[in-house]
Amino acid sequence: MSYLLKFLAARSKLKTLLVRHPEKQNQHKLPQVYMRQFGYVRNGQFKVSVLERGEKHIRQKSIKSFLAEVNIFDIASDDARIVRSFEELNGAFENHYLRMVSDLDEDGQLSEKSFALLLQFIPNLLARSDQMRAMVTGLLNSDVKTNFLKIICAHKAKSFEDLEKQDFYRFMVDSPVDAGIINRALLFFTDYLFQRTAHFDIVIIKSQEDKPWYTTDNPIIFENRTLKFEIMGQDSEVYFPLSPKYLLYLHFSDADDKENPLRHLKNNNIHIADDNENNELQRKIMGNAHKYVIMAGEN
Repeated sequence: MSYLLKFLAARSKLKTLLVRHPEKQNQHKLPQVYMRQFGYVRNGQFKVSVLERGEKHIRQKSIKSFLAEVNIFDIASDDARIVRSFEELNGAFENHYLRMVSDLDEDGQLSEKSFALLLQFIPNLLARSDQMRAMVTGLLNSDVKTNFLKIICAHKAKSFEDLEKQDFYRFMVDSPVDAGIINRALLFFTDYLFQRTAHFDIVIIKSQEDKPWYTTDNPIIFENRTLKFEIMGQDSEVYFPLSPKYLLYLHFSDADDKENPLRHLKNNNIHIADDNENNELQRKIMGNAHKYVIMAGEN
């Protein structure tokens, strides 16, 4: 069972729960704990060096407010446990982030737990991005809304016929598309993506000492390679700058496409990038930015 399902199941077992949410909460699309790895401290405040698309000058942004929006992950519900369930799940994953990085620093590989959590953290970050939100919003507002919801919810039912009877599915199908419905769909989409990443290998690419990896406001580089309407098929590839020192490359080991030389590197092992790999991967990272490229350190 995925961390998402375990998290939601544990919450649903609580018979009584007094939840006092602040009416307005700043919620980060990119975790603060993640940005701090790329940032620096000035006058007691965590900041990051940011280059906005189309600009030539690097700006300094406060991590506390950068890439944050009030209540963006909220889900309208009479059940107080549901309202902030998306944001609380985000926080649950973030709590494990530093452990993932320290595994690589201390042991040269990911522990079994960190490996499993990373395979779920990556879909979580994808679902939190503006680009994925825009894609899901477009699908929900299109003629393929029902088919899309069937695809991302199918693993929650025994059959499509059974799915049609499920309240959670019918609610999303029958309700007008608003922020709450979009966030519900994004949660199911997160778990759908995990059903795919769960079978992927992770190769760790270490940056050259004087050339740390950048990151962006859209850090998951998702190359969806499929000939049919499918999301994250077996030939798909994912890149993720975990920190300025480590970049993760995810792929399905039994994929038909073996052209990418990174596919031949050993699973859960560190490979130091050569000059060509460093340049190509940095271009991938920067090219995937929605609006901002985030440098490592103070620039």
